Amino acid sequence: MRPLKLKIAGLNSFVEEQIIDFEVLTEKGLFGIFGPTGSGKSTIIDAITLSMYGKIPRNSKDFINTQSTSMSLTYQFEIGVDGARKRYIVERNVKRDAKSGGYKTTLARLREIGESGERVLAEKDREVQQKIVDLIGLTAEDFTRSVVLPQGKFSEFLKLTGKERRDMLERIFGLEKYGSKLLVRIRDVKREKSNLLNEVNAKLSQHEGVTKEALEDLKKKFEILKEEEKTLKEQKDKLDKEREKLKGIWEKQQELNQFLHKKEVLDQQLKEIEDKKEKLKKAEKALSVKPYIDSLVETEKKLILNQKDVEKYSKELEEAEKLLEKVEKEYEASLKEKEEKIPLIIEKEERLKRAFKLRDEIKKINSEREKLVKEYKDLKKQIDGIEREIKALSDSIDIAKKSLSEKEKRINEIKVDSNKREKIFAAFEIQKEFERADKEKKEKEKRILELKELIGKQQKDIEKIDNLLKRKEKEIQEVDNNIKKLEMQKPPTNEDLLDLQKSLERKRVEILELKEKEKLKNEAENNLKEILKIKEEINNEIKEIEEKLKNKNNSLEEVKKDIEELVKNNMAGELAEGLKEGVPCPVCGSIHHVRLAQKVEEDLIKEKQEIKANLEKDIMDYQSKLFKLKGELSGIEVKEEMYKKEYDKLWDILKDINLLKLEEELNKMESDFIQWKEKLEKWNKSKEELETLIKKLKEEKASLDLEHTRLKEGINKDISLLKEFESSLEAISITYSELEGQLRISREELGISDFKEKVEEINQKEREIEGLRNEIENFKNTIEELTNKKETLSNNLNALSIRKGQIEEIGKEKSKNLRERQQEFDSLSEGRDIEEYLKEIQYNKEKITKMESALKETLEKARKDKQNIESKKISACKSRDLLNNMFREQSEKLENALLEKGFKDKKEALEYLLDSENIKKIEEEIKNFENEYVSVNKSIDRLMEILQGQKINEEEWNQLEESIKGLEQVLNEKRKEIGATEKAISDMQENLQKVEEFTKQKKELERVVDILNELDNLFQGNKFVDFIAARQLKYITFFASKRLKEISRGRYALEIDSDNNFVMRDDFNGGVRRSVDTLSGGETFLTSLSLALALSSHIQLKGRAPLEFFFLDEGFGSLDAELLDIVMTSLERLKKDKMVVGIISHVEELKNRVPVKLIVTPPAVSGEGSKVRIEYT
Repeated sequence: MRPLKLKIAGLNSFVEEQIIDFEVLTEKGLFGIFGPTGSGKSTIIDAITLSMYGKIPRNSKDFINTQSTSMSLTYQFEIGVDGARKRYIVERNVKRDAKSGGYKTTLARLREIGESGERVLAEKDREVQQKIVDLIGLTAEDFTRSVVLPQGKFSEFLKLTGKERRDMLERIFGLEKYGSKLLVRIRDVKREKSNLLNEVNAKLSQHEGVTKEALEDLKKKFEILKEEEKTLKEQKDKLDKEREKLKGIWEKQQELNQFLHKKEVLDQQLKEIEDKKEKLKKAEKALSVKPYIDSLVETEKKLILNQKDVEKYSKELEEAEKLLEKVEKEYEASLKEKEEKIPLIIEKEERLKRAFKLRDEIKKINSEREKLVKEYKDLKKQIDGIEREIKALSDSIDIAKKSLSEKEKRINEIKVDSNKREKIFAAFEIQKEFERADKEKKEKEKRILELKELIGKQQKDIEKIDNLLKRKEKEIQEVDNNIKKLEMQKPPTNEDLLDLQKSLERKRVEILELKEKEKLKNEAENNLKEILKIKEEINNEIKEIEEKLKNKNNSLEEVKKDIEELVKNNMAGELAEGLKEGVPCPVCGSIHHVRLAQKVEEDLIKEKQEIKANLEKDIMDYQSKLFKLKGELSGIEVKEEMYKKEYDKLWDILKDINLLKLEEELNKMESDFIQWKEKLEKWNKSKEELETLIKKLKEEKASLDLEHTRLKEGINKDISLLKEFESSLEAISITYSELEGQLRISREELGISDFKEKVEEINQKEREIEGLRNEIENFKNTIEELTNKKETLSNNLNALSIRKGQIEEIGKEKSKNLRERQQEFDSLSEGRDIEEYLKEIQYNKEKITKMESALKETLEKARKDKQNIESKKISACKSRDLLNNMFREQSEKLENALLEKGFKDKKEALEYLLDSENIKKIEEEIKNFENEYVSVNKSIDRLMEILQGQKINEEEWNQLEESIKGLEQVLNEKRKEIGATEKAISDMQENLQKVEEFTKQKKELERVVDILNELDNLFQGNKFVDFIAARQLKYITFFASKRLKEISRGRYALEIDSDNNFVMRDDFNGGVRRSVDTLSGGETFLTSLSLALALSSHIQLKGRAPLEFFFLDEGFGSLDAELLDIVMTSLERLKKDKMVVGIISHVEELKNRVPVKLIVTPPAVSGEGSKVRIEYT
């Protein structure tokens, strides 16, 4: 990437837009950016980074100039890839938010400039940033590290050693992913696989006992259960058939009992139904009279309400007339007050409005006057401060000039001769090599001794393991022999146990069935005795009721005859009462009536009828009881026959069976089964223990075999390593002797015993000189800055004095205007608070107006109310007359209707009154009762005819149901057990497959975890990072050495020693190798620059497009003229690599060494920002 043009506005010290033409600036290959401290040199690099990535390398938050509200950047650049070159323009505008103080990107756009025109590639902040990364292949951090090379930082890297240098390499090359991150990843995967292994082991432990033998046992148990289920089902089918035979009789018997009970209930309701019939007749008559009663009651209610209305309206009319008179007087008084006072109030209101306007003007003038007073005081304070500051700056300039002179004098005092310095540093390198060889020799000797001890220890460990292996093999053989002995003593198998268990179950079922039959036989015998007793009691009761029923029928016949005679006599008496002398008798035709029949007393007839009704009821009750008892007798006889048959049947089955003997046989079989089972379990347990023991011993032997192999391999590796160390020690001993001779010669020649101490002394002096030069440069910059600041303050002082005079004039004019307006305001306000005064006037005005308006409305309302009340009273009086006439007519109609229907008065009719819904309900009840009574009697006759005297006892039926239910429960339990066993077989088959799969997974996971444990050990202590960092360091050192040779005309080369520390080789001095601590300032700069360029190139390899320029931001002020010349000559040689180099500095001497310069002028006091211009040397 090569820069073409940059436009900056509003960024840091830049205010107005400045254009930098990089095509002109870079045409010679080397250029410089010059300007005083704070002029904005580094801002140019910030602008390039900010335009592309939206961020500044220095992470400054306040990058918009304080005099600007926004910042705009336009950066045009060119990229060359595969021989083709393309141009791009990136634009970015950022605006400051006035409220929050934050920044907002208002424009971010990337365009491609081609032969066919422009094409927009991205138009959002993040899209632009991502597209830039895609184009050049570098992030913002990579770009800034490649474009700006701070030499001082890389000289620091040059001298770092050990962990500090490794950490820096890890950070620069992003090696964290091969160190701590990779170790964390390995441990995460190890933890994950270990967790999976634990899960698999847990799953295997959950499936203990899942074996093929256990599966076979379950299958045999399943067959036994199926056989037992078959036996139980046959027994249940037998009982179901017997139940089906008796079910019809039982259901019809239950149905008959229900109907008999229902008939008893209906008989008890007969009297109630007759009463309801009579009540219904009376209600129908009362219902025909009800409309006359309702009309009369309604008219009476209306008359009462009407009378109340007439009285109410009379009273309201009187009150309305009094109110109207009062309101008329109040309204006339209010209207007069309004006409007199309102004009005066309006005039006063206008005057106060003028006073409000004057008060606002006074406030405004006062505010302006206060601001002027404040500004005047602030100006006076600033003027005093600037005068003090100018004096302090003059004193500081004098002090800085004095210090500058002292520093220059000290440099001349401590400067060291360069020839002697080079000899001392070369001798120091020999001393270091000698010390390093001595140290390495001792370390090798120590390591050889340690290896010999380790090999001896490992050989002893192997002998111990061999002894342990022999012992384990002996133990395994003993356990194997015990297993074979146990196999020879094997008890009955599971199959034998299952056969015995089947026989045991069959015997148990047989005994249970026989016991159940014995119990049923005893119950049948007891039931038969009970039935015969009940049958005798029912027969006796039937005879007694038949006798009573006969007597009741005779009595009823006599009562019927008496009633018939009394009715005839009563009819003759009624006829005789209607005969008159001379009028023919309607029966015999006689006109003379000598002996007249007497009328019978009605009470006597009623008494006879009640006796008749009671006799009929008793007869019906006895017939019902007799019918019920005969039905019960039929049922008892059926049960008697059933129990007799059942008893005879069970007796035939049980007469030749000895239950006690069968139970003794069962107990013996159970005892034999338990003994066999215990023996088998004990044998299985012994076998399992021996198998577990032999498995454990074999695992321990395998572990010992593995350890034996590991130790053997370790001894072979250590013996090989011992030979390498012995060979290496021999070579180091030769080097040691040579270096010892060279060091002795150097000490005699230079007269120095400890070169390290002397080198440190020289380095200390050079560091002091470098520090003094930096201080001198800083003092020069400080004097320049203080002088510029003093001049700026003087200009500011003049401007402030002029403004002070202007404020004094404006203040006088404001005071005059204030006095005039205050006088007018006091006159208008009459010395009162104008807000309160105006509120008072407006309140009075509103009060008078509202009072007049309210009274006017009240007067109109009072007149309307009076008229309305008069109309209502007249209407109510007319209604009263009409209602009185209606009441008289309706009373006459009601009397006639009551007389016609046979009611004494209205009260009696209302007592019998029922609504139509209740009448309908009673009619429905009567009808339903009669229908149900007929239906129940028919159903009883039908069921008695079906049963023909057959009956079954409830206890017998329940006993049969309980037997079926109990057998069904046992059968269901057996089926559940079959289902559970079948499921257990299925689960066992499925679990066997799982166990095989889990075992396979376990082996694989154990293999992976072993590998991960080995990787964990290998990657501890960042060993892999050290390895990669060393490889990267060798790569960078190779290219840095190549670059150093070129710019030093073949004199210097860069290498790394056995400890991976940098060493410089001087090929013009016999190839002597020197530590970087012994390098002079110029040598350090050349070496650091070469290293920086190599590192920059390495970082750029990440990108897709090469970066064809970089900036060197270095403190050149610390270099003397000789070193400065070396540096510039080196930089000029870089042009042949098609690399554009830019120098950022404020050192004047460099301006003549670069062909093209960009001069940056600092911001002016007047508010103008930094300016740029291009100059040629």
